[in-house]
Amino acid sequence: MFGLKSSNPKNASHCLLKDVGVNSINRQHLRLASYAVEFNQIVEDLAKKEATNKDWHRIDALFSRVTRYVQTHFSEEEELMKAHGYPYFDAHKQLHDRFVNDLIKVQSKINNRKIAFKEKFGSMLWDWLINHINEEDYKYREFFREKGLR
Repeated sequence: MFGLKSSNPKNASHCLLKDVGVNSINRQHLRLASYAVEFNQIVEDLAKKEATNKDWHRIDALFSRVTRYVQTHFSEEEELMKAHGYPYFDAHKQLHDRFVNDLIKVQSKINNRKIAFKEKFGSMLWDWLINHINEEDYKYREFFREKGLR
């Protein structure tokens, strides 16, 4: 496990991410976790009030950063898999593609200014981080170690 410690369980969730054996990918996972923490702060703020134009601007900006970074992360992870002949690449890529499609659906709700996106996106992002990284990404740990990657 890696990450910073926090007394708040949602903020500490990134401490629960497993080390997938590739430092650059671990750093990317932590950055995604920081976006999830930032998103949770926005949701907490909006629980107390109606969303303003300034709030929607924050949401748009964060979602844009998340989307761009997810694309960058997936691209780099997939290139690493292809370059080293990861035998489960196709199945892993399908999971990435499904997540990107889910992001597109959330983007539609945000574009239509439907506040209902916040529950969907919050759980989707945390589920992805915890489940995908700890189960799916962790599967390539030994494979990449055998290839000499750290």
